[in-house]
Amino acid sequence: MAQSRGGRNRLSDMAARFVREAIIAGRLREGEYLRPEQLADELEISVTPAREALLAIEGEGFVEMVPRRGFVVAPLDPDDILDIFTSQALICGELASRAALRMSDSEIAELEQLQDTIVAAAGAGDYETVRTANHQFHRAINLAANARKMLWLLAITLKYTPSSTYSQTTGWPEAACTDHRDILNALQNRDADAARTSMSAHMKHLGVLLAQHIGSLSPSAH
Repeated sequence: MAQSRGGRNRLSDMAARFVREAIIAGRLREGEYLRPEQLADELEISVTPAREALLAIEGEGFVEMVPRRGFVVAPLDPDDILDIFTSQALICGELASRAALRMSDSEIAELEQLQDTIVAAAGAGDYETVRTANHQFHRAINLAANARKMLWLLAITLKYTPSSTYSQTTGWPEAACTDHRDILNALQNRDADAARTSMSAHMKHLGVLLAQHIGSLSPSAH
């Protein structure tokens, strides 16, 4: 029974990621209806995890339940995105500040190698490698801060940045190439204040770019 529940939870998480990404990418638009049966058929899963996925993202504000009609894609306002990234900027800035005083020289050298990978991949248009290396870059900094509760709070906001964001949001790969340099300099200098400032600015920069992308998907933009 435990294995069955665990498998169902994984399917539910997968379905939730699928719908979030479709909304952020604009494949699902405000006002479109989603039914658990429809989602289950598309993902070739059973109805139960599909329904659980839609209930989960209802709580996150991506969809709204309409009695007897299923779920409808909720409005996603650019200002909401800016608010989310303002929150990320506060959390990630503090994590970077703590990491600046904790990371070893070898750990910072690994960040340098990851940054070289990001720059090379962005130049080649290899956005999947950019996404993977960028995730490793930020994860290393976040874990070095040794602040588990902050990481838990950060994970909630990251649901608004699915993996496709790097290929679909104009300027995101370039931001990783340029903004990371100030972060690395602060970490190398063990400058906690500069690490906080540069990481916070980076996250706000990403938020502005994603908000512009979301705004371009709204009905009024077309």
